Amino acid sequence: MEEQVITSNVSSQKLGVKLGFVIAMTAILGGTGLALAGKSGAGLTSIIGALAALVGVFVYGKKRQGRELDEKANALPAPAATTQQH
Repeated sequence: MEEQVITSNVSSQKLGVKLGFVIAMTAILGGTGLALAGKSGAGLTSIIGALAALVGVFVYGKKRQGRELDEKANALPAPAATTQQH
């Protein structure tokens, strides 16, 4: 059962990356199209918005990953101090 959960999570993450790429490229290409059509303000806004969203998701994901690692590290019992005698 654990293997199925891991496989499902990997599949979900891959799908999320692919869909994120499609959405970002659509916004960037749409913004470029708007800029080329003479609507440079709307085009630039679209491009900057798409890039800002990507950066925001990346930063949020890294912070969340760091918090999860910290929580897991704090949940583990501290190793017992060992003393070496010479």
